[in-house]
Amino acid sequence: MKTAVLLLVAAGTAKRDEDLHALAARTRTEHRPAVARSAARAAKASRLLADHGHLLPPDLREKGQDLLNEHEFRLHAALDSANPGPALAAIEKREAGYLKAFRKLGGEGAVSKARKLPKDEERTKLRATREVLFEATGIDAEEPVWGAPFRALEALFGDGHAPMEALGVSAKFFEDGRSLTKRYHVALQPPCDCWTFGRAAVVEQARGVAESLKAPPLVEAWLDSIAADDTGKLPSVGFGVSAEDGACKLYVLNYGGHELPPLPLVDALPRTARKQDRASSVMVSVEWKFGDAKTQLRQYAVEASADDVSVARHTQGERFAGDELVAALDRAFGVKQSEDIAVTAPFQYDKATTPPVAAAPLAKSGLKLKNGGDLDANADADAKLAALLNNAPGAEAWLARSRVVRHAVSNVQFGEGFVTLYRHPTVFGFVDPSSSPQHLALRNALAKRTRATRRRLDDMTACDLAEETFMDNMIWGGESECKDDKEAFPGMCPASCQADIEDLIAACDECALTDAVCDATVDTDLYPSLAGELRFEYKAPVVMAGGDMDDDCYKYLDENEDEEGLEGQLEDDMQCLDRDEPDFDCWVEDHENGDGTATIGCEGCSSDGTQSGFEAAMATFFQNLVASTGGPCSFDAAASLTSLAGATSNVQSRYSDVDDAMVPDNKKLQMPYGDSGLFETMNLWGPEGCRYPYYGFLPDEPLCKDCSSMAQAKEDVLNGLWDGPCNDDDPRGDDDSLPLPPNYPGCGC
Repeated sequence: MKTAVLLLVAAGTAKRDEDLHALAARTRTEHRPAVARSAARAAKASRLLADHGHLLPPDLREKGQDLLNEHEFRLHAALDSANPGPALAAIEKREAGYLKAFRKLGGEGAVSKARKLPKDEERTKLRATREVLFEATGIDAEEPVWGAPFRALEALFGDGHAPMEALGVSAKFFEDGRSLTKRYHVALQPPCDCWTFGRAAVVEQARGVAESLKAPPLVEAWLDSIAADDTGKLPSVGFGVSAEDGACKLYVLNYGGHELPPLPLVDALPRTARKQDRASSVMVSVEWKFGDAKTQLRQYAVEASADDVSVARHTQGERFAGDELVAALDRAFGVKQSEDIAVTAPFQYDKATTPPVAAAPLAKSGLKLKNGGDLDANADADAKLAALLNNAPGAEAWLARSRVVRHAVSNVQFGEGFVTLYRHPTVFGFVDPSSSPQHLALRNALAKRTRATRRRLDDMTACDLAEETFMDNMIWGGESECKDDKEAFPGMCPASCQADIEDLIAACDECALTDAVCDATVDTDLYPSLAGELRFEYKAPVVMAGGDMDDDCYKYLDENEDEEGLEGQLEDDMQCLDRDEPDFDCWVEDHENGDGTATIGCEGCSSDGTQSGFEAAMATFFQNLVASTGGPCSFDAAASLTSLAGATSNVQSRYSDVDDAMVPDNKKLQMPYGDSGLFETMNLWGPEGCRYPYYGFLPDEPLCKDCSSMAQAKEDVLNGLWDGPCNDDDPRGDDDSLPLPPNYPGCGC
């Protein structure tokens, strides 16, 4: 069913794109560039909505679809008019407004990160609640000490909104029959660009947890270092507690190739068997017993080879006589990676002096399990694991009780006389678009807007800030009641929404300036540093063997759910100028044509930042693709190689497509917002009941008399435009000549 829905969406998108591209070919020569540009932008917007619309709230998805339909209608109407030029110019201006809104939502950087997020509608609904914590661990979230990490998570997300991936549980079982099961871990910042509340908020909550756990001074020093490192990447930050033995841990993990912050004493950690540099993915922790001033440092190094357990068998077998257990776990679950753990002897840190840090004998080592790629807890797998552990007392009961967190057993650590099981999340980014806190955290991560609270950037003009605040209030709810009120009273313009409009007008009055970016083509000769920022498009016609492309092939070409997809293949094989992580987006333009052909489009970056370099690399890639099997696809190699001669490529290289931070200053400008800006903002984001003809939002005096063309237009035309029933002498809204929104209740705005 899901595949069928995807194909229907893709088919509708392809039909619209095909119509617009065909329209460009039929247009008069002088108008073809404008129509072609509009068609390309509409096609890209359609793909983005189809691929990533599940991350948006339903009303915003609907809004995006409405804008696409409106854009297509306007383009056809413009070309049917007697003088298309001015109409096309007006459409281009509207597109500039859409691009500005796109950049406010994170732009290309956000899209790149969104492509890496997992898709699983069921898991997006899972929540880390107090009930889940208590059932899995027996710990009450209100407990002053051991509930502190969970309360910090709630403080970030709000009650009932924390995703399950932010919570993990574990249990330690001893040969003598003892067990420690009141153990859990929370991630205040995950190891991914999938959600965040920003450095300041994360550190603030972490300090509160440290105080509740009576952490030693080294914990405070680490948090100070994380807070001060505002130029680096915020690492993953979390806490783990074990209530029965009083053990506490602060975890810090880097990811994405970024270095750890300069944490005090971290370079003094003893070497693991597989020493990694600070830029490698490595987790370090400060560990202490509740109220004890002494601490230990621990480093977890992960074996680089994901499928080679020989090192694990050697190290575990050599140190813990664990070769038999490792082999059994590998047979039953598959060992994904092995962990090598180094730890210091206990020491005391007082900030004033640097104590000698000595290595302690290795006490444990660990394995990460594959579980067949299954993320969910499974009773059969748990029973198999309990049997491998010789039914350690309490293990079977804990495995059953802890399944409430829904994570499969992800890690096994063991040492002399004990084994520890972990149900930790292994995939992050299952965001529920219906949860406002989750969506705020997602937007923070995608748009990198975490330098100040509520995603406010320091260098925005007052009017730009007001415009973004208005957009936030209309779409996400923000700090206004307008979103709730307009949904509760459809068709009306509630007082809360009117107040938001008045705030926008007040901030953008008197010719207030807004930022803009030139929509001209990027000149890489003049600005060579922008070459690595450009994205290019390549469309390759291929021929399917037997004239048929099945759903598996379509999914392989059009989706990237794992590294085996077409996008994953490109990102593995291609190099991109000045980028550590290449990013590609691929799609199918013509799915299962009558003649068995398909057009595969890919957009991505170039190894040398030039269009010619991108074309050459993509041509070679597609030649190799069709000459092989293309994964689940079966190509007619000979026909496809001939067909590839008709591949087309174009550059997506306007300054407006580049990240704002990279645009040269002389390609940025500021211009008055004016009535035209207000009109565009209201048409784009304003509630329907607050727009003309239902509510006259334009002020009597223009926002900028000096330059706004709307001022003269209003003088000539708009004074005769109905200001809506709420501003009418007859406020009943019963003028049959004017269509009213569905369910319009009359006045009373």
